[in-house]
Amino acid sequence: MGGCAPLCRVLLLFSLAGTLTGNRKSILTLNPPWNRIFRGENVTLECKGNNFTEDSHTVWTHNGTISEVTTSKWSIVNATYQHSGKYTCHGRNFYKSKPVYLEVISDWMLLQASAEQVLEGESLFLRCHGWRNWKIRKVIYYKNDMALKYSYENQVFSITNASLNDTGSYLCKGRLQKLPCVSEPLQITVITAYQTKYMWLQIIVPLLVATLFAVDTGLFFL
Repeated sequence: MGGCAPLCRVLLLFSLAGTLTGNRKSILTLNPPWNRIFRGENVTLECKGNNFTEDSHTVWTHNGTISEVTTSKWSIVNATYQHSGKYTCHGRNFYKSKPVYLEVISDWMLLQASAEQVLEGESLFLRCHGWRNWKIRKVIYYKNDMALKYSYENQVFSITNASLNDTGSYLCKGRLQKLPCVSEPLQITVITAYQTKYMWLQIIVPLLVATLFAVDTGLFFL
């Protein structure tokens, strides 16, 4: 039993670390929830976490550069191409969020998605969006050049319980101000829970092996 004690303590530390990481995790969201927007539109980025408030001190990065914004919300008004790129955030004593990629586009019609990488079993939402919020009629959503849905009045297209078969290239067609338009294609990828767990194991297993080696050789003391 005595020889197991160091190992048990190590495993307990890893378990506690995982719990603490989950409790101190920052989450970055968009409002509206689309990461592809037209030039000139507005979007608000919000950093969330346990016990976060709007005035909580927040560190933001855009394309690796720390921003002067320090509140939990970052409002982008009249977006330009310069606002495109990779965003992260974290509150004081919180871990950094997963990155969110914002794309600012100039076009007549745009296919927006709630996420471009979706976990298997989650829901996916697609929207055919017109420049300056102009109405789009006779909308058809396509996946890999095959029609999925037609609606005379533009509606959000939803896929509930996404599966690996939903991975593909999506676009929409419709009539904008009575003129036919086509969006640029958007690649959607559905990943399995196993893939996300595997990515986590790629990080944790080497750390666990190194720690066990230290315990076994007497280099680690508790």
